[in-house]
Order: sequence, then C-alpha cells, then structure tokens
Amino acid sequence: MSSAMRFPTARTLVACVLACVMVQIVPAASPHAQAAKSCVLSFSLPEGTLLKYTNFSQIDQNFGGSDVSMNQTTDLEMKYGEKADSTGAARVDLRFGKVKSSLVMNGQLREWSPPIKLEGTEIRVFVTRKGAVARFEPGKGITGMSKKDDLRDVVDAMFVELPDTSVSIGGTWTQKIEEGKKEGQEPEIKGTAVYTLKKIEKKGDLEIAFIEAKANIKMNSETPAGMLVADGKIDVKAQIAVAGGYIVELKQSVDIRGAVVAKDPLTDKETKRETYVTRITEIKLQK
Repeated sequence: MSSAMRFPTARTLVACVLACVMVQIVPAASPHAQAAKSCVLSFSLPEGTLLKYTNFSQIDQNFGGSDVSMNQTTDLEMKYGEKADSTGAARVDLRFGKVKSSLVMNGQLREWSPPIKLEGTEIRVFVTRKGAVARFEPGKGITGMSKKDDLRDVVDAMFVELPDTSVSIGGTWTQKIEEGKKEGQEPEIKGTAVYTLKKIEKKGDLEIAFIEAKANIKMNSETPAGMLVADGKIDVKAQIAVAGGYIVELKQSVDIRGAVVAKDPLTDKETKRETYVTRITEIKLQK
C-alpha cells in the first residue's frame, strides 16, 4: 500500500550518487567542522556496476478483528545498465533472486505464497539524476501481476528523491507526494516529505552520507476490501556511500491508521471497519 508512494514510500529510498565537496571554514579539530560539509547529490553509477542487496520487510495489519503479520526477505541485484538517455534518465535493471515469505494470522502460522512471484524476474527502471523514477518496464512472465503499477511498491522502494542543488549538513529539501491521481479527481495518496542531510562520516573504507526523511500523508484509495480512508506517517534513515552513490543501509517505517469503507452489494448498506497497517523495510548491501 503505502510503498507505492514516490518516497522511498510509503514507497521506499535507495541508490544515489553523492559527489561531496568538503568545505572547511574552521580547523578540523573544531566541533563545527562537520557542519561545514556539503554535498551535491546525483544518481549516477559507473556503467555496468552490479550491487547485491537483501531486502527485508515486515507488515503488521489489523482488519475486521484479525491480526495479520507477513515477513518477506528478497535477494536482488541492481545493475546500472546504461548512461542517461536524452531525457536524462539512466537504465537500471533490478534482478530478483531468492524470496522467502511467511504469514501469521491471529497467532497461527498459515500456508502462504506471495501473490506476485518475483523470484527469477527482472524489472527495467529508468531513473533521473534526482533519483526520480521516470518509467519502468517489467520483464515477461511475472506471475500474479495484473498491471504494471502492481510493482510500483517494489520499484519506488529502491530510490530516493534528491535536491536540485548542493546541500550542507543540516540542510533540507522537500518532495510533494501524489499517487493515483486521475483527471478531475484528488490523488489517492498525497502529502509532503522533508529530507535532511544529517552528517557525512567515514565508515571503514567508505565515506557515508546519512540522510533522514519524514512524511505525513493522507490516503483515499481503492482496495479489494473497499475504500481505505486513512492518515499515515513515514520515517526513513539511509546510509549512502559517497563514492559510487549506492546504498549501504536503509530503514523505512510506515504507520497507516484509518478505516475501510465498503457497501454490501445486496443490501447497499455501508460498512466501516477500523484498520491499521505498519510496515518496516530494511535494505542492506551485501559485501
């Protein structure tokens, strides 16, 4: 659900190049030296770069009195396939390996298989230097996919919106969130995300940019059970390697609370069921 947002959210943050320029306005020993650093953030990797990740997600939901918890771990590769095209978007191929998933309902482990089978499949994504997904094309043979947007959660989770200009430690930038907008109608998901560059640090052999983001959203979207009307909060913490711009670690938490409104097709009576959904996503680079 919320991961369908272009928030690396309720749809999800990843791989960006951070070309950093260090500006010392006080001696290095000064506690204010860190605040003097600034970065130009740009998604751009050497052509042919292959990065391997593990993506873990946990979704907890209560609907109609039933508690459901789903865990899923996915191995995937991100390959930077080509330089930017005439539109400024570069090709990135997401290749999915082993997928492990489990489902617990009301405390009981149930037989379960993810509805969309990603194992062994590929999605081709075109991403701008700002980390925005310009477009994406699923490969053939993805079982359970009824339309391309069924995979938007998966795609959006791997990229983060970047600022237009250089940003200093403590600097912020914003992103307008609008998903599912139809002509003449309000978007199904809308809100604003605020990103902050918290610090730039050495971690082993890597220089890392630490980014945090927060968003508040409102949802009014169709689901198989009815219309979901809810408010949501999203928090993201990401560690991104300066040299190469790939993600080292990412954690995103989403909390959605509201109600599902539906009409009985026989009686035309409207029902309203309170619901909540929490989702934690963790993405880690595998060395």
